Amino acid sequence: MAEAETGSHPTDKLFGLLSENEKLASDLIEANQDLVWENEVLTKDLVSANRELVLEVEKLTAELALADQEVERLKEAGVTHAAALVVSDEKIHVQQDEKEELAAELVMANEAMVFRQAEKGKRAAELKLLHKELAQETETRRRSAELMVVNLKLAAQNKELEKRATELVISNRERMELLAQLLQSQKLESLGTLAGGIAHDMNNVLGAILGLSTAHMEIQPPTSPAFRAFETISKAAVRGGKMAKSLLNFARQSPAEEHEVDVNTILREEVRLLERTTLSKVHLQLELTPDLRPMRGDASALTHAFMNLCVNAVDAMPEDGTLTLRTLNVDNDWIEVEVADTGTGMSSDVLEKALNPFFTTKLEGKGTGLGLSLVYSTVKAHRGFMDIQSEPGHGTRVMMRFPACEWTVPAESSEVRAFAAPGCPGLTVLLVDDDELIQSSAQAMLDLLGHTVTGALSGEDALARMAAGFRPLVVILDMNMPGLGGARTLKELRGLYPTLPVLVSTGRVDQAALNLVEAYPHVTLLPKPYALKELKAHLDPLG
Repeated sequence: MAEAETGSHPTDKLFGLLSENEKLASDLIEANQDLVWENEVLTKDLVSANRELVLEVEKLTAELALADQEVERLKEAGVTHAAALVVSDEKIHVQQDEKEELAAELVMANEAMVFRQAEKGKRAAELKLLHKELAQETETRRRSAELMVVNLKLAAQNKELEKRATELVISNRERMELLAQLLQSQKLESLGTLAGGIAHDMNNVLGAILGLSTAHMEIQPPTSPAFRAFETISKAAVRGGKMAKSLLNFARQSPAEEHEVDVNTILREEVRLLERTTLSKVHLQLELTPDLRPMRGDASALTHAFMNLCVNAVDAMPEDGTLTLRTLNVDNDWIEVEVADTGTGMSSDVLEKALNPFFTTKLEGKGTGLGLSLVYSTVKAHRGFMDIQSEPGHGTRVMMRFPACEWTVPAESSEVRAFAAPGCPGLTVLLVDDDELIQSSAQAMLDLLGHTVTGALSGEDALARMAAGFRPLVVILDMNMPGLGGARTLKELRGLYPTLPVLVSTGRVDQAALNLVEAYPHVTLLPKPYALKELKAHLDPLG
C-alpha cells in the first residue's frame, strides 16, 4: 500500500487515509456493539443466576428453619431418636454443602464475567487509543494535504504575480518611452515657436549688417580693401540669414523652397568661408567629382547642414587631423556627399543617441545638441538618407545620399555683387519697423537709392502720420511688432488706401505670411535680411 501511495497524488493519499479511518471507526463501533451485547447477556445470566441462588438460599433457609423447629419440637416432646437426628443432621449438612457449592459457582461466574469485562474494557481502550492515534494521523495528513494544495495555489499565484510584474515593468517601460517621445515632441514644438522668435530677432540684426555693408560697397572702389571687407561682412550676413532659415526649416520638417543646387559649389563656398577660422586647425582634403549631377533642394539649408558637420568634425580633432569632403555620382539616380574626420570617434551608446535633438557630449556652453538633428532633418526633408559610422579612436564618417536631377537653368551663385546707380525716380517711403537697427540700415540704403524716407516705430505711429496728412508712395511694413502688429496695420492701411503699394518685411516666411500677402492686392513679400540689390529690385517697378 505504501508503494502505491508513493506514486499517487497527495489528494489520493488523503482519500485513502480517510477511507482507512472510516473502516477502523466502523470496526470499533462493531466491536463496541458486540461488547455491549455480550455484556448485556452476561449481566442477564448473572442476574438470573443470582435470582436462582437467592431463591435456593431462601428455600434452604426455610427448610433449615423448619428442621430446627422440628428438632426443638422433638426435644420438647422428649423424643430422642438417633436415626431421625442423624437424618436431619445429614440433610442439613447436604443442604449446607449445596449452598456453599452454589455460592462458589456464583463467585466463579462473577469472577469470569469480571475478567471478560476487564478484557473487553482493555480491548475497547486499545481500540479507542488506536482510533485517537489514527484520527490524529489522519488530521495531520489532511492538514499536510491542504497545506500542499495551498502551496500549489500559492505557487500558481506567484507565477501569475511574476507574470503581472513583468507585464507591469514592460508597460512602465513603454509608458516611459511614450512619455519621452511626447517630451521630445513638445521640445520640437517649443523649438518651432522659439525658432520663429529667434529668426525674427536674428534677421533684424543681420538685416542691419547686410544693408549697411552692401550700401558701403556701392561707394567703395571694387579693388579697395574696404570693398573686400564689406563684401566679407555681407557674405557673413547672408550666411547668418540662411542659418536662421534652416532653423525654421527644421521646425517645419520640409525645405522652404526648392531649386536646382550644385553641391560642389556649396562645399567650395563653405571651405572659403571657414578656411581662415574653423578649418585652419586641421588638414583639409577635397575630393569633389567634377561632373557631379545637381539635386533639387534648399541651398541655405544644405549649406547649414554641411557646415554643422564640418564644425563637429573639427571639434572631434582638438590637436590635429584630416577632414575629408567627398562627392560622387551613384547609379545615375543619386549623389553622395561624405564628411569624414580622423578624430576621437563615438562609442556605440553615443552613436545611438547622436541624432536625438538636444543630445550632446560637449561641455556646457559648447553645444546645444541640435547640430546632427538639424542635419538629419535637412536630409530627410530633401528625400535623402544618412548613415553614420564611428568607432572610438578611429574617427567618424557621415554619408548622405540625395536624389539627383538634371540642370534646367544655370547654376545660381550666392556672390554678393555691387550694381549701378538707381534707375527709378525717387519715391516717398514710409518705413514701419520697431527695430532701430533696421530703421538705420534701411534708411541708409534708401538714401543711397535716391528715395525719401520717413520712419515709424509702430503701426499706431504710421497710421497717425497718415491720418495727419502724410502720403507715401510705398510702405515698407514689418510683420512682427508689438502693439497693433503688422497684420492689423496692413488691414487698416488697406481700408484707408486700397491701392497703396506695401512691402511686407519679415524674417519668418511661413504660411501665415504667404496667406496675408495673397489676401490683399498691391502687397509684396520682402524677406529679411535683405541687401541693397533686393531692396532695389522691389522698389524699381514702383517708380
